[in-house]
This record gives sequence, structure tokens and C-alpha cells, in this order.
Amino acid sequence: MNLVKITAGPDGKSLFQDTPITLTDKGKFGRFSDLQVVPGFMFREASADYASGWHVVPNPVYLIFLSGQVEITVGTGEKRVFGAGSVIYADDMVGEGHSTRSVSSDPVQSILINLPVKA
Repeated sequence: MNLVKITAGPDGKSLFQDTPITLTDKGKFGRFSDLQVVPGFMFREASADYASGWHVVPNPVYLIFLSGQVEITVGTGEKRVFGAGSVIYADDMVGEGHSTRSVSSDPVQSILINLPVKA
């Protein structure tokens, strides 16, 4: 299992990183990652014509897409499309950030899991 990260590089440009998630076998219950404690989460729905423009995140966040499709562009110019079931971790809190836009005719529904900023 992999996690797509959006992070700021040393030059301030955001980039994608594909990172494996370490899983531990728990027998008949399957394989689990370590528990991650989170302060809160939000449900979000954006219209089919959603376009964020360039932005950074205020704190690290997991994005779990439930419906619709988005195209995310990072500072390196790379673009990727994510849809239902995709999970992204964004921590590009500095630099130019990334942009997101809907690329389907359906509203984009997602869950945002906010994480604390590490000192």
C-alpha cells in the first residue's frame, strides 16, 4: 500500500512523493498501519467546477476522496488525477504550494483529516 504525499522541496516547489505504508499482519483481521492520532476531521463537498488556484496547506492534512475527480498540479509541473478511494497526505505549508481542480461532472466529496503542525 502506498501513500501519495504532496510536500515542499528545498527549492520551495511542491512535489509528489509515493511513499510505502508499513503494515503489520494482524492475522484474520488483515494488515494494519501504526495508529495515528488526529485532532479532528471535516467532510467537504466542492462543486464540479471547483478550482482552488495555487495554495499551501495551513497544517498537514490527509485527503480521502469519496466522489468526483480532481487534478492536482504541484510546483514541478507534474499533474495527477485522483478519484474516489484515493488518499493523499499534504504538508506543503511553505513555498508556492499546489493547485487543485475538478475534472469530472460530479461534485467532489472528500474527508479532510487535520494533523498538528510539528514544532
